[in-house]
Amino acid sequence: MNDKLFKDIKTSKQVTIIGVSVVASNEYRTELEQALFSDLQEGKKKCVVIAESDNQLFQQSLLTDTDNGIKRMSFKDLTIMREFFLNKFSRTQAIEEKPEVRISSLMLPFYVIKTDENLWHLSISDFNADNYFLLKKGDNLYNSVTNYIDLLNGDLSQFLSKPDDELLELFDQYKVPRGIFPRNSFYNTDHYQYVVWGLVFNREGRLLIHQRSINAKDNQGMWDKSVGGHLDFTKEKSTQDGMIRELIEELYTKEKKEQSGHVFSMLTDDKSSVYFLGDWRLKDCGYEPYYLDHIKLLENKKDKGEENWVIYKYPEAFTHNTPRELPDGTIRRLRVVVDVFFIITNTDVKDDYIKNLANSKFLLIEPNKLKSWMDNGIADDDMYNVDKKDKDNNIIGREFKVTPDLNYIMTGKLRDIINEVSTTIKYSNIRK
Repeated sequence: MNDKLFKDIKTSKQVTIIGVSVVASNEYRTELEQALFSDLQEGKKKCVVIAESDNQLFQQSLLTDTDNGIKRMSFKDLTIMREFFLNKFSRTQAIEEKPEVRISSLMLPFYVIKTDENLWHLSISDFNADNYFLLKKGDNLYNSVTNYIDLLNGDLSQFLSKPDDELLELFDQYKVPRGIFPRNSFYNTDHYQYVVWGLVFNREGRLLIHQRSINAKDNQGMWDKSVGGHLDFTKEKSTQDGMIRELIEELYTKEKKEQSGHVFSMLTDDKSSVYFLGDWRLKDCGYEPYYLDHIKLLENKKDKGEENWVIYKYPEAFTHNTPRELPDGTIRRLRVVVDVFFIITNTDVKDDYIKNLANSKFLLIEPNKLKSWMDNGIADDDMYNVDKKDKDNNIIGREFKVTPDLNYIMTGKLRDIINEVSTTIKYSNIRK
């Protein structure tokens, strides 16, 4: 047993633990309780923990999940040991102290325990706490480890996350997945996040847009696409699954959880209420004006207003630079790979209906009208017949500023496709 290490932890007021796989082992429970957890609970010391990510534990298991190892440990063994340690750590912190726990999405190059006076080091391939050894101040390895700790607290801090933070898959410039990272690590980099955009059309062919809240994290007060979001690798295995989840979350979840007395046919987490009908291929069908008529087969036994929503996917992914304007005026770069979906609602979705969507201010608008408003920078409708509801909603006559995403959508290839979908809906014989 490494008595000197645990005695050093016991007598220190500030301890930093980088990598917990080794000390989390069951054989060190008593030593940790006496040297660390009891003092934390009584507020006698502070401790910062930077733990390994699932990715690193999986790679470590390739070394330990073998009969050739000193002690066989599977990936599940390692993750459970980490969780037991972190839960114990969080519960035993003094009430007035906030637990300082971070997960590193970077591969930790070594195990380190830093006490008041000493720096203990262990090779990443060594799973025996008895082999932690003291580094001598001033030698090359001591300086290297100290510099790495400083980087984790500084330039590399964006790659550290809290245990319950959102984690996303990162893609390189060749669209190859390269690992799981915290959301904040995607800003101002040359790497990509995979996202989905949903462009929602009602049965009149009008496009649904929404205005971002003045309290939003970025792009405050700007008008944006219907719905959109990143892929959650823990919940879905395809972009259409992610699109259906985002559709339900962004349009309906808030109403369902925070209000009562509203009855919507889509107010459900049952994803079977949305039909995914494959790729949008109007061109391949010779621009057939009745391209959507097969939808009638899905709803011929349903009452008006109870039709399923249907989703099509554009066959190609887009890449896009989507700057985010922060409240202080600074701009954060974000690069995304986008799968775009076209969503056709049921017959209920009209102006009165969307007023009940409380997450944002929503508007149904003709695509060409939207383009005019964008070009003029104002929601001025002199050339159109204006619905009085738009005036009552304080939209007409006001400054009209759109997000970079919506600007991209309405100024390139996607604008033609939007008009194509809108016009096809108008020409179709689906229930209106």
